[in-house]
Amino acid sequence: MAADTTQNTAAQVLPPPRTEVGVIGWMHANLFSSRLNSALTVVSSALLLLILWYGLRWIFWSADWTVVERVGGLFLIGSYNTELACPGQNCFWRPQVSLLLVTALLGMIWGIMGGGVAKRIAILTAVVAALFAFLPYSLDDMGWDVRILLLANLPATGIGWAVARYTPLGQPRWAVAWGVAAFLITLVLQRGLPNVPGLQPVSVVYWGGLTLNLILAVGGISLSLPIGIALALGRRSNLPVVKLLCVVFIEVFRGVPLITLLFMSQTLVPLAFPEDFPQNSLFRAAVVITLFSSAYMAENIRGGLQALHPGQAEAARALGLPGWQTTLLISLPQAIRNVIPAIVGQFIALFKDTSLVYIIGMVDIVEIGRVFISRPEYLASAREMFVFLAVVFWVFCYGMSYVSRHIERNLGVGQR
Repeated sequence: MAADTTQNTAAQVLPPPRTEVGVIGWMHANLFSSRLNSALTVVSSALLLLILWYGLRWIFWSADWTVVERVGGLFLIGSYNTELACPGQNCFWRPQVSLLLVTALLGMIWGIMGGGVAKRIAILTAVVAALFAFLPYSLDDMGWDVRILLLANLPATGIGWAVARYTPLGQPRWAVAWGVAAFLITLVLQRGLPNVPGLQPVSVVYWGGLTLNLILAVGGISLSLPIGIALALGRRSNLPVVKLLCVVFIEVFRGVPLITLLFMSQTLVPLAFPEDFPQNSLFRAAVVITLFSSAYMAENIRGGLQALHPGQAEAARALGLPGWQTTLLISLPQAIRNVIPAIVGQFIALFKDTSLVYIIGMVDIVEIGRVFISRPEYLASAREMFVFLAVVFWVFCYGMSYVSRHIERNLGVGQR
């Protein structure tokens, strides 16, 4: 009798309907769960197909991309390798070596983190850099030395990974140290050294292209975070003078447009120094961009600190921890973790703001494109040029956002 009951019960268990499982179930739950959602899905799909139809048709059939090919390496280094910048020498190997340092550093980070997003970024960067060696340029435009250095990015990534995995340098603190060293070496290579064969000094006037944007962005990102943390802590300080100075600094830089600050650094700052004092527009631009971003970063960090429950600081004081240990070991790590999206958003804004250095005469990647399309023969290619520039900025900004999402997922931001 019991066996018959079990068989009848098993026979009555039916599989779930097709509209609840698989792809059809997902579409029913997310796209067609109600009449309104169904209408929105249909309208959105029609608009998306229309955009793709006209957009892809223009990209592959109507657009003329010869202007991008014509600009070529100027997008990357500007007029750095011209006869005016390096008379009688070939300086193009310096940015190539800097790129090798970057790929080796990414390989080290891959070895330290053990895969995941670091592995994908390191391999993708090395492969893309190596693929540039196969561009259909003549040997006069791209010699064998340039192609070999570009192909060397693949073994450079592997060497960095091996160093991190099989040597004592595979510690997180070494990654930070090597990152700082790579940035300083890049600056030395770009600027050059007097009386050193092969390293003839190159004026910052000739620095340009994407290299200029990246140098300003990396320097600003690296310095604005610690300065912003110091300003946020100073604004919360109990010392009236420190608090007043931090408040004035933050509100002044947040209340003035960046383009105005850059213009002031070019016209007013030199008046405070003697006429024979060496002027460096790159240094002034880097300082202004860093301080401007630091003011916004300080408010992001302060928001994270205010979001913490005061009971944690009270518990730390009850355990006898001094104030600096409570801040550095308990409050600040949690505050930074909670505002990672805002911090990364500020980094992305900083990278895009580097395109404003044209106001002080520096030729970044956007200014190079604007100068080219101002020529009569390229006026009709303005759309192609700015679409290309938009894609370049999108790649870097999306890369930072992609890394941010993985960091948030690993830290459990918003989950605990």
